[in-house]
Amino acid sequence: MARGKNYINQDERRDHFQKIEKIKKEKRSVRGRNEDDWIVDSLEQNKSKIEIKEYIKNLLKNGMRRGRVIEVQKRNIFIAEENEKGLPETENLWLCSVAKRHFQRAHKERNFVVVGDRILFEPDSTIEFDTEGQPLNTDLPRGVVQHSFARTSKISRKDPMHPDWEHVMLANIDLVVIVASVLNPEVRWGLVDRFLVQAELEQIPAVIVLNKVDLLTNTNLANAEFLETYKRRVEIYRNIGYEVVEICALKPKKTPESVKQLRRLFKGKLVGFAGHSGVGKSSILNLMRPEFEQIVDENPEIFYKGRHTTTYNSLLQLDIGAYAIDTPGIRSFNISQYDAITLSHCFPEFRPFKCKYRECSHDHEPSCGVKEALAETKISYERYRSYLGILKGLSFREGEGDSTDAGMIADLKARVQMRDEEQLKNKNHENIGEEQLKEIMRIKVEEE
Repeated sequence: MARGKNYINQDERRDHFQKIEKIKKEKRSVRGRNEDDWIVDSLEQNKSKIEIKEYIKNLLKNGMRRGRVIEVQKRNIFIAEENEKGLPETENLWLCSVAKRHFQRAHKERNFVVVGDRILFEPDSTIEFDTEGQPLNTDLPRGVVQHSFARTSKISRKDPMHPDWEHVMLANIDLVVIVASVLNPEVRWGLVDRFLVQAELEQIPAVIVLNKVDLLTNTNLANAEFLETYKRRVEIYRNIGYEVVEICALKPKKTPESVKQLRRLFKGKLVGFAGHSGVGKSSILNLMRPEFEQIVDENPEIFYKGRHTTTYNSLLQLDIGAYAIDTPGIRSFNISQYDAITLSHCFPEFRPFKCKYRECSHDHEPSCGVKEALAETKISYERYRSYLGILKGLSFREGEGDSTDAGMIADLKARVQMRDEEQLKNKNHENIGEEQLKEIMRIKVEEE
C-alpha cells in the first residue's frame, strides 16, 4: 500500500501541491490543442512565401476580410476594414471576437490581440451585403477574428503582474512618439531611454516630445540648476540625432512652429504615442485634428497637475493624412534584460567606438572604447549611467535611477530590508500562533 509523503511543515506541503497544479495546467493546455494557425503568414508553418500568399488569397476568396484593430475592450475587438492600399477605413467598423480555438494558444504575452494589429476576420453568417460588399441593416456588423498577420514592429514591456509575460503596447507603427512633460510630472529621462532602447531594437524612428515648456519660465518651479540640467539633456539627445520637439499643448499659440513640425513628422505614418501618466499625450494628439477629439481636462489647474485621463488604447485617423494610436499613461516600463552587445547597439552614440574584447560590457573591462570615449566626453555621462542601469536591471520603477546612483540603491536596499523584516515578523507571529494552539490542545487532552 502506497504511503503519502510526510511533510516537514505546511510551506513544503503547499509548494508541493503548487508544483502538481502547475504540471496539470501545462498538460491541460497541450491536450487537444489544434495546430497553431494564429499567425497566418508565419514562415514557421513549413510553407513557402508563394504558398502562404496563395493560402491568404483563398481565405479572402471564401469570404474573409482584412482589418486593422482600432480598439480592444476585454473580449470585444473593434476592427476597421482595410482598403486596397492596406489603410484602415475607420468609418467601416466591425465588432468582433477571437475564434475560440485560439483561447488555448500557448502565448507568452498578456494580450495577443493589440491595437494596430492587422487581422483576417470572418463576417457573421447572418449578415447580408449590398452590391458594393457593405453590410445591410446594421450599424455595427459582427464577425470573428480567425487569423493575424505577423507584426512588422512593436513596443513592449514586461507585464507588471506576470514578469514572464510580454505586454505589447503598440504594434505595426511607423513612428514612436515618446511624450514627457518638463514639469508636473517632471520628465524622467530614464523612462525616455528605455523607450528609445525598444525603438532602436525594433528599428522604429523615434521622436521625443517635451510638453508644458511654458512652466520653464516659472521660477518657483524651475530654478537655475533645473534649467541648466534640462537644457543639457535636450542637447544630448539632439546631438545623438533624435528629433526633440518642445511644445505647450494647452497653449499651442506659444509654440506654433513645434505644432507644424509635428504635423510634418506625422504625415503619412501610423504614429504610436507612449509616455508617463499625465504628460499630455491626448492634448498633443488633439492638435493633430483627430476624427474624434480625445477627452482632456482643459482647466489649467487640473492640466498642470498631470492627471491620468486615457483609459485604453485607440487608433484614430488624423486630418493631416496620418493615423495615431493613443495609449494610457504608464508608471513603469520594465523592459527585458539584454546582453551587452545588443543593448549597447541600442545606444547609437556607442556604435563608433571599438573595444579590445568583442563581448565587452563597457563596465569593468580594460581597453574599452566606450569608457575611453566617456573620459574624453564624446559620450554623455548621463546616457552611460542609464545604459549601465538597464544592463544590470537597476533602473527602478520610474526609470530614473541607474547602477551608479548610490542614493537610490541605498533607498532600494532599505525598502527590501524593511520588507524582509516585516515578512520575518509575520512568520514569527504565525509560529507563535501554532505553538499556542499545540499547547492548548495538549492541556485539553490532559484534562480529558
